[in-house]
Amino acid sequence: MSSVESPRLLIAVVDRCKHTQLEDILREKQVSFQYLINAIGTARSEILNVLGLSEREKTIGLCIAHRCKARRVMDSIVERMEMMRPGHGIIFTVPLSGVSKCIVRAFETENKKYAERQENHMEHTETHGKLKHELVIAIVNNGYSEEVMDVARAAGVRGGTVLHARQAAIEEASKFFGISLQPDKEIILIIAEEAHKVELMRSIGKTFGMLTSARGFVVSVPIESCAGLTPIDPAQC
Repeated sequence: MSSVESPRLLIAVVDRCKHTQLEDILREKQVSFQYLINAIGTARSEILNVLGLSEREKTIGLCIAHRCKARRVMDSIVERMEMMRPGHGIIFTVPLSGVSKCIVRAFETENKKYAERQENHMEHTETHGKLKHELVIAIVNNGYSEEVMDVARAAGVRGGTVLHARQAAIEEASKFFGISLQPDKEIILIIAEEAHKVELMRSIGKTFGMLTSARGFVVSVPIESCAGLTPIDPAQC
């Protein structure tokens, strides 16, 4: 594929009560590879009020599309779900370095349909602000997500989203690290400004690393474009 047609992972985080609207848009846009996951937001009640958010329960929508289509889908979700207004959700795209052959074939079919329109979508300016962002992913033992977010807020992060997971091959992992591990995990997704990413990751790793009781680690993924990030006064966090 050319760079214009290269795959993107589009991730949208909305209040769970809006999952039907999100699903309807993805279906209308004929996104072939889409998944909805229940999650929990990390914002405290006072921050929910500041942002105008109605609930902590969230739905994460994941879909895979080529770059041009991902942009169109993203624009439609931002407009129809009013993500330019505070508290109406967050959406961003992540470039993928590889996909299965079945996805490639699907993209080839779509590319024929959209080829004449691709020129209009080759350039994309980040929707909200000029600062680049990264997706920081922290994985810790169950029960540590709030403490991780306390550290993240101290680093200037507004909020995150928590997924509950269970680690597979726990015995093999314990042998590798030489320490006992518990299977129940929390995955914290945090969008951070690129300039603050290193310090944020260092702080989380220092406080919740593999040699602590949290048995955690942290990685980051570059974000290509995003919308729904509305700055608030750090003093309110």
